[in-house]
Amino acid sequence: MEIKPAGAPGFIAEPPSDIRVFLLFGPDEGLVRERADTLERQIVPDPKDPFRLADLDGAAVNADAAQLYDEATALAFGGGQRAVRVRRLTGRIADAVIDMVRNPIGDARIILEAPGANKSSAIVAAAIGSAAAAAVPCYHDERRSLRDLVAEVMAEAGLRPGPGVVDYVTDRAGGDRALTRREIEKLALFVGAGPEQAQNPVDLAQAQAVVGDTALLTLDSLVDAVFEGRMGDIERMLQRVRQEGVASGTILRAMAAHAARLMRYRGLVQGGLDSAAAGRRVRPPVHFSRRRNVERQARMSSKALSSIMVRIAEGERQIRRSEVRDETVCDRALTGVAAAARQR
Repeated sequence: MEIKPAGAPGFIAEPPSDIRVFLLFGPDEGLVRERADTLERQIVPDPKDPFRLADLDGAAVNADAAQLYDEATALAFGGGQRAVRVRRLTGRIADAVIDMVRNPIGDARIILEAPGANKSSAIVAAAIGSAAAAAVPCYHDERRSLRDLVAEVMAEAGLRPGPGVVDYVTDRAGGDRALTRREIEKLALFVGAGPEQAQNPVDLAQAQAVVGDTALLTLDSLVDAVFEGRMGDIERMLQRVRQEGVASGTILRAMAAHAARLMRYRGLVQGGLDSAAAGRRVRPPVHFSRRRNVERQARMSSKALSSIMVRIAEGERQIRRSEVRDETVCDRALTGVAAAARQR
C-alpha cells in the first residue's frame, strides 16, 4: 500500500488493523523516528515491556535477517500484540528483509525505519505492492506545514508565542522535525514553560536569544549519526554542518568530547546510577532529547570507545600539522569512527 505525503499524518494516527509492516522512509530522519514512536506507542503502550517490544538495529538485521524473522514469530509472554522495530535500516537492504515486507510472517506488527530509502528502492516498491504493508514517506516539511508544527509544538511545551515568534522559529529551525523540536525545547527551558508562562507570551527577543544556533544543533545530529554508525546520514549532516561554517577541527573536537562523555556515562551506569541520573551527572549534562541516543551509543565496549578516541586524536594531530587537507582528514576519521561504532 502506498501512502501519499498528505495522507501520512492521518494514517499514522489511526493505522488500519490489517497492516502488518510499516515502512517509514525518506530524508527527514526526525520525522521517521517521530512516526515510528507514534506507531510503537499505539501497538505497545508500555515501551519497557520486553515481552511485547523488540528493538533491533538495522545494520544487524541486514547482516542477519533471521533476527527479524525470530522476533516477528515470537509470542508475547502473557499475551498481547507484539511490535518489532528496526532502526536505521540503511545501505543495501537484505533480500530477506524485503521478502518479509512482501509476505510478512508471524503475528507481530513490524516498524521499519529506512531514512535512506526512496520511491525507487526495492524495499519501498515491495511495501507499495503488498496488501499487508504500507510505505509511508517522511519528507522535510514545506514552510506552511513546518509553521503549523512550530505552533503545535510550542503549545505542547506550554508556550504562547508572541508576534513574530512562530515565523522567526520557522525560518531558523530548518525542515528537520527533530531539530525543530529541540530548538523549541531549548526555548521552553529558557523561559520556564508552565501554567504561569502560558499567560505571558514568549516575545521575539526571548526567541532570538535562544533559537538560531543551528550549527550546534546540526553538529549534535552529526555526532549522533557518527556514533550510531549511520553511514547514509553522515554525508548529509556533514554537508549541513560545513554550510554552517563549522571547521573540521571543531567537528573532531566535538567527536572527542562526546567519546569522553560516553566513557564517563558508562562508568556512572556501571557504578549503579540509572540512565537519567548518569545523564545529569556527566559534563556537559545529556539533554533529555538526546538521552535515548546516548543510552544506545554507550552500549559500545570500553575497548571500542578507546579505539575511537585514538582515531579522533590522530585526526586532530594531522589537522594541526597540516599534513593533509583538513576536510579529507576529518572525513576519514568520521568514517573510521562510524565503522567502529557499527561493530561496537
